[in-house]
Amino acid sequence: MKILLALLMLSPFAQAQISKGEIKNFNFKYQTPMGDGTADSFSYQAKYDPTQNVHVEKVGEEFKIHLEGVENQDLSFKNPPSLIKEAESIQLSAFNLDFQERAILTMSSGSFQSPDKEIDFKNFNLACDRISTFPEIMDQVLSGCIQKMNLKVGGFSSMGAEGIENALLMAMDQKHDEFKSSVSIKNVDFKVNGGKFQFAVDVKAQISGTVTGSGSVKYEVPLKKVTVKVSEIKFGFLDLTSQVFDQLKKQETASMKVSKPYIYLTIK
Repeated sequence: MKILLALLMLSPFAQAQISKGEIKNFNFKYQTPMGDGTADSFSYQAKYDPTQNVHVEKVGEEFKIHLEGVENQDLSFKNPPSLIKEAESIQLSAFNLDFQERAILTMSSGSFQSPDKEIDFKNFNLACDRISTFPEIMDQVLSGCIQKMNLKVGGFSSMGAEGIENALLMAMDQKHDEFKSSVSIKNVDFKVNGGKFQFAVDVKAQISGTVTGSGSVKYEVPLKKVTVKVSEIKFGFLDLTSQVFDQLKKQETASMKVSKPYIYLTIK
């Protein structure tokens, strides 16, 4: 499951240092290299407009975002994650964001499709604390989420995608092929409280069941690094921790390093 996906959706706000905002019922369609969307209402800082049009255009490795309604403002989404950067089509339905003292994000459905990957989810709900003492918005959100976060997803499926969901499937079934088989996950419940996390997900594939896990997480602001310590990942009574780490080790990138029991994520 792409736990940081919702946080990455806040990146345009964070990069523009927009400290407060609210978006209601944003619907968006993107077909490379351009996309358009409309929100019932949009506000940030002290500015407000009842309707908001958003135009997105991919230029090189960046996404240029043009807002029309509040004012003719241009934002730039630099260093997007590969999930967004490589997508040929993106569709978001009923996207709502309340970015005030807390960060609350809900979405009816979302879809990201690229030539070799497809990710879809439904009923996405995220609520995070914010720590306003940090000057940078992303530091406020990440630090706050590590103190208190609730994430629930009604349904999630992927095909050809790497990450923890594929590592789980490979650990459960060594014959699972991430590029041929789809992963269906339901009833995701991920909670963080005081740097301690626990999760439960219902997984359906060639082998199905409930996966649970626990551990701790911290964020080092100066290094822009998230460190996740996994205590255990279990499928029923079966301990999958070592197998999951073996699979994650194969997926290491410049921004994700794995050394059991730790996962190190660098936030650009």
